[in-house]
Amino acid sequence: MDIGTRVLRIASAEGVRPIPVYERSAAEAARVAASAVGGQGSLCAAVPDGWLSGDKAGAEQLEKVRHACEDVARTGQVRWIGQLAAVCAHAVAMLGPGRYLVCDVGASGVRAGVFSVVGTTMQVEGARAEAGGALPATWYEQAAAANRARACAALQAALTSGDAEDLDATVYRVPGPGDDIIVTAGVVIDAFEPTGRRLRAVISGAGGSTAADRIVVGGGLGWLPLVARAAATAVGAESADGESMPGQDITVAAPDAAARGALSVAGGEVTLKPPVGLEEVKMSVRRIRDGLLEEVSVTLPWSEPFASFPGGVLTVDSEELEVTVGGQPRVARLDGLVPGPYLVGLRPTWPGPGVLVVRPASGGRAPHVLPLADLARR
Repeated sequence: MDIGTRVLRIASAEGVRPIPVYERSAAEAARVAASAVGGQGSLCAAVPDGWLSGDKAGAEQLEKVRHACEDVARTGQVRWIGQLAAVCAHAVAMLGPGRYLVCDVGASGVRAGVFSVVGTTMQVEGARAEAGGALPATWYEQAAAANRARACAALQAALTSGDAEDLDATVYRVPGPGDDIIVTAGVVIDAFEPTGRRLRAVISGAGGSTAADRIVVGGGLGWLPLVARAAATAVGAESADGESMPGQDITVAAPDAAARGALSVAGGEVTLKPPVGLEEVKMSVRRIRDGLLEEVSVTLPWSEPFASFPGGVLTVDSEELEVTVGGQPRVARLDGLVPGPYLVGLRPTWPGPGVLVVRPASGGRAPHVLPLADLARR
């Protein structure tokens, strides 16, 4: 399953089925999709990479979707993967091992991730994203038009030759209030430059400035030859005069690549290594045993949605929850806590120490989602 901002795609042995999101929340769309899947087989969800970065807002969104799938739709435990990694997984299933650079360029920004693949096992080396710098929204909509092949040919000719005639060639027409607006290859190339700069910056930030065996480009504007050129330039696969360097493969990912990549992970064709550097997280809880009050240290698992506590569901009655992260005491502040039974679990992030989730066991109230990096030291 690929949870996008406009369309949610479900991939299975029968093919890929799109479900428009639009007026639904991502969590509601995921619940509908997960209900359709039911408890049949394994489920892997590709989500925006920001949801797995350790950012609080993204972690809250991921927890909404996790709850909708696992707790409401009863899918069983879902495997989570970033959309860049999912696109890489789809490429790995077709192209094999190596060092991959995956780029995504859409109407609102750019993302890039670097992945090392040994056999069929992927390791996230780094990922970065930056908003802004994309082409105007009307042009983005035109990208889905039937003249895409002609637009590609016109842009490629202008990039290759640089001649005035090719730069003045029509790429497509944008309907205007009066006459149509003619968009030439030169105009598109100039307008793309802010996006190109941002793409090169995120590639560098993700660690992609060194050689990659394969480059995969995708997203709503990934089809533009300008995207492949910017990515190739960033890793030194293209010279200053636009000549391609040998030994580089550039693949344009299909719109359903992330959904198909998630299916490859769900089916075990491709595996993703857990994040490196996840530290042991423990909680001290009190219980009455044989009439005596004792304190028990419970290790919170990274591999399960929630921890199991002695005596059953944990009762939390304080806005300060004491935990240790890597042996260091921390305090999780649960502002506005309503005392009662709670579920406590960890969510891994790429990169980062992870996220702590404290969810009311009875439902009805929002969970506390706390990045471990933000916890106060005791």
